[in-house]
Amino acid sequence: MMKRFLLLACIACTVPFAAFSQSHELRVGVTSGVSNFTGSGSTAKSTLNGSGQADYYTNTPYGKKYGINLGGAVNYRYVFANNFLLGLEGAFERLQTKVDLEGNDFMNGSRGLTKLNQQFLNFNPFVGYRVTFEPMTMDMQFGVDIAKVLNSKENGSIEDKNGNKTSFTYDRGKVIDVDIRPRVQFNVNYDRYTIFAGYSWGLKDYLGGMDGGNPGTARLNVFRLGLQYQFLTPIYRND
Repeated sequence: MMKRFLLLACIACTVPFAAFSQSHELRVGVTSGVSNFTGSGSTAKSTLNGSGQADYYTNTPYGKKYGINLGGAVNYRYVFANNFLLGLEGAFERLQTKVDLEGNDFMNGSRGLTKLNQQFLNFNPFVGYRVTFEPMTMDMQFGVDIAKVLNSKENGSIEDKNGNKTSFTYDRGKVIDVDIRPRVQFNVNYDRYTIFAGYSWGLKDYLGGMDGGNPGTARLNVFRLGLQYQFLTPIYRND
């Protein structure tokens, strides 16, 4: 079912619609925002496993606390004569989530924080509608993030009762291969500049492949804020 959905999404973005379009637009941009995990398998606090700095890792790294995202994107869209639009965005993103670390008997009451940094190559086919209020326009769009996981790494630190601080990193590899997230977004365009805000909610369970008992679900949600620049003058068609 998912393969059929992805195939239809790709076809929708490659159909030969140029003869009916009003204009096409090409933008580059930067993205920030926050992300976090939701679901019964996500947590605000976790514990640290391992016997020393070289092999420390977080027991449950899928944190409910928000981390800061960074990314860059290329955005291409057609705007039809009736103001409907169809487009595709390609982006490289680093999405971050956080979880607090609590001490246990092994760590002698330590405290700390783990940041889970994940890198994605993200494709976002979308449809939408443009509203004009001179001298600006606003695009309301709906699509889906098809996010290829490149890597996933923990960066953490702990502090014991004596004030000694220890930092650690742990490579989690690829827990899943591709994340799927429906996405809504609003863009405000003025001259060559666009500011936007969007939200994506994850469908893939990051704990779905774990052995043993049922740990619950953990899905990645993303809130984006960003700025785009239209570096090519729009080309209009009146066909």
